[in-house]
Amino acid sequence: MAEGEKNTKKTAAESFSEMVREFGNALGEIFKDPKVQERAQAFAQSIGQAIQAFTDKLKEEEVKQRFRQAGRTAEQFGQKVTKHFGASKKDSSPRSDFEMGIDKAVQWARRMGTRRNDYLRSTRVQRLISYNLAIAWNFIFLIFFNFFHQYLAYYHYEIAEGVGQWMREPLLSAEFATVLPILNIALILSILGNGVLIVFDKYLLRQGVFIILHVFSLAVTSSFLTVFPFNFEVLPFPNASQVLSIIVPIVLIAIIIGLIVGIVVRIVRIVITSIRAKI
Repeated sequence: MAEGEKNTKKTAAESFSEMVREFGNALGEIFKDPKVQERAQAFAQSIGQAIQAFTDKLKEEEVKQRFRQAGRTAEQFGQKVTKHFGASKKDSSPRSDFEMGIDKAVQWARRMGTRRNDYLRSTRVQRLISYNLAIAWNFIFLIFFNFFHQYLAYYHYEIAEGVGQWMREPLLSAEFATVLPILNIALILSILGNGVLIVFDKYLLRQGVFIILHVFSLAVTSSFLTVFPFNFEVLPFPNASQVLSIIVPIVLIAIIIGLIVGIVVRIVRIVITSIRAKI
């Protein structure tokens, strides 16, 4: 049996060499070049020798042993893969409500952790944007209420003696000068407070700054409600003065309530954070 296998492999090697040799001879005949034939014969001979050496190498016991070891390794790998997927298939069987609840809780915790990390990264940028916008708007209000508040008015076009011109009726009365100082203080403190938070954006500091700003905003709103420096009589619309004289105080009171709630909430946050820090 071994001898027949040897003869078969030898014949295959010789056949392949002969095929290459004939192909080289055919090319030599086509191009009429004896060098091509000579090189084809040398190449065919080297191919035959290489194949013969390879087949002889396969007969060595050490090589056979390596092939057997590779086969056993592949078989073990296949068994492990089958066992793994078999276990996964078993795990996919219906589970109890308790196990499913645990899995959902774990997945929820992972999602919350991811969202928290994203929130911590994004809210810092959002706060910086809000601080800068607050500073910009406070500067605008500071300039407007000190130098251009008379332009907050009712405008109408009139023609007198053939000449038309725009008329301006200010909506803020002379009593606005009484409210202006506390309004300026609140705006300046808001600019300074937001500037500090841009540099030192700490939680407790942020709560403290907002409490102070809410207190001054509360003082400004209360001043507007008490002094009521509005001149709605210049509006030509029917009952406009009476309606706005009711609506504006209601809005101011709602703002005051919101500011008081905001102050209380931030004080509670500071107390809770301080208690947690001591525990």
